[in-house]
Amino acid sequence: MIRIMIGAAFACALLGSSALAAGPSAPSSMTPTTAPSSTPPAAPKMDLAGECKELGTQWEAAETANATNAKLGKAKAKAKAAEKNCASTKASKERTGISQYKAALKVLGVKPTT
Repeated sequence: MIRIMIGAAFACALLGSSALAAGPSAPSSMTPTTAPSSTPPAAPKMDLAGECKELGTQWEAAETANATNAKLGKAKAKAKAAEKNCASTKASKERTGISQYKAALKVLGVKPTT
């Protein structure tokens, strides 16, 4: 008896949830209105090659500004690898180059602009 009641309750729960998910059966006569968006659309993200070039320029400026920094050698190694990866035409290599440029700048204590 209890098993039958549990089975019936389970069936009602399943049927009830599927009926709610289906929504109203009659079509709505109201047309939805959308409010105009007051925020401008987001600017498109810069292409990877452009971002590499911008970070390369920022690296050159940071390198000359931090000529006496003790961590310059480590940062130069990262920047050299970044330059090599940014010269590639593969998007994955360019992304790696971008992250390496950012890491090189952070080693010197410079915040990357991109």
